[in-house]
Amino acid sequence: MRQSIRALGWVVTISTLLLFAFLASAVYSILQIAIMNQGIGMGDFQTEFKDGRLILSMPITINNTGYYDINEFEVTTTLSDKDGTLIVTNTTRITEIKRGDTKSEVHALSLSFEDLFSKAKYILFNDTEIKLLISVGFKYAYALGFQISMANISMPWGAPLYGLELKELNVRSFNGTHLFLELSLDFENHSFLDIGGPLHLTVYNENGEQIGEGMGLLYVPSGGRPEEPIPVIVVLTHPESFTGRGYADVSFQFPIIEQPIELGEIEYG
Repeated sequence: MRQSIRALGWVVTISTLLLFAFLASAVYSILQIAIMNQGIGMGDFQTEFKDGRLILSMPITINNTGYYDINEFEVTTTLSDKDGTLIVTNTTRITEIKRGDTKSEVHALSLSFEDLFSKAKYILFNDTEIKLLISVGFKYAYALGFQISMANISMPWGAPLYGLELKELNVRSFNGTHLFLELSLDFENHSFLDIGGPLHLTVYNENGEQIGEGMGLLYVPSGGRPEEPIPVIVVLTHPESFTGRGYADVSFQFPIIEQPIELGEIEYG
């Protein structure tokens, strides 16, 4: 009986030692891959604009210099605003990287400007920061799982319509079918992109009756601001209701998104 207990004790001791040896070698292998031998290689982000989307792509190379197989490797990038509100995230997975093998993949993050502006409209008018989190996770030696944060980057965001103010809407002429207006507005384009597109005005008289709709063209280069009032030609659907006074709802159509951006209301007359 004592011999059986002693033998069982040896089995437990040896198993424990083997387990600790396995864990130690696995952790050491992880350190080799992730830190010592730089087995996880990530290239620089490449930027592309396509179909109203900003596409960030990054090459990834995994060189498994450890003692065991990597059963699944994944890299995740997440964009959020300064308050932590999720904007977009994506994960790329690579399966089965054998010991001594190397695999490469391109990780891409596709950002719709329409989604961006709908989730965080304030960034159209306010400078802020966009946070980029890059993390990797992998299953190792069919037994262990690891999650490592590779980068947590804050990137400055310049508002395309920084400090927007609708300043003045003047009536230049009226011919019975058309109304000719000039819209003065002020903002500074802090974005890295030029801004160009149609301004749309829905025009009402002082009683709130819609009298027509019109359009003007806005263009402001990166770093610039509007220098002249914008001419707007309004087609009158109810010319008899034009009284010389009223207000207009103003919106701007960014070429890269489908839905117009509401800029506000301004009076005329």
